[in-house]
Amino acid sequence: MRYVGMGVEPFGPGDCVLLGPDLAHCWINHPEEDGRDVEAYVIQFNGELWNQNLTKWPEFEGVMRLLDFSKGGIVFHASQVEDLFGKFDEVAPAYRIPQLLNLLLRLSESPHRTLTATYAVYEDHQRFNLVFGYIINHFREQIELETVAELVGLTPTSFCRYFKKMTGKTLFDIVLHYRMEAAAQLLAATEHPINLVAFESGFESLSYFNRAFKKCKGSAPKMFRQKYRGKLKQPKTR
Repeated sequence: MRYVGMGVEPFGPGDCVLLGPDLAHCWINHPEEDGRDVEAYVIQFNGELWNQNLTKWPEFEGVMRLLDFSKGGIVFHASQVEDLFGKFDEVAPAYRIPQLLNLLLRLSESPHRTLTATYAVYEDHQRFNLVFGYIINHFREQIELETVAELVGLTPTSFCRYFKKMTGKTLFDIVLHYRMEAAAQLLAATEHPINLVAFESGFESLSYFNRAFKKCKGSAPKMFRQKYRGKLKQPKTR
């Protein structure tokens, strides 16, 4: 699963993203569940290098627009640029800068979509990333407000105000959102019984899970699974 800001999506072979600065993110893989490890290329660079120079050249308008959109995260398919990634290790350090510019040019010309509806960039990004990192790693467990508040040195009341100001949601809204997305992925990708899906996603009550899932996704878990897999019978037309 890929977590970027408050967005949650599955990832697979060919996943390629461009993330702007201070954007909370995390990739979680469970090789013990599916037997597969994940290998990834990570390229980090200072965006100021481009902002100070490329803005003068209209030829690089697409790259600058891409970097601006990356504040909310952008996803591509790596097949569009896969041939460029391995070459970074093959060239001398000085040549990695033009190689990176070539990569950004290619990405600016490739189909893509943003990952978050709003630019999730926060001034207090270290504290915010600490909170989201904790939520991402523990949302399947019982999360206590006091524990998360203490993690960032705030009282529960101050933390609630802080978190609401930063996200527009409560801590437990976000936890529920992550649990819903985890449950949706389990329903789509496994044959686990509904009660096991609920438990593995962090829900202790099956009845609450069914109500919450239907409210969030518009259909009951069983119906959601059928729709996803195309097994729902379509009404006959004349």
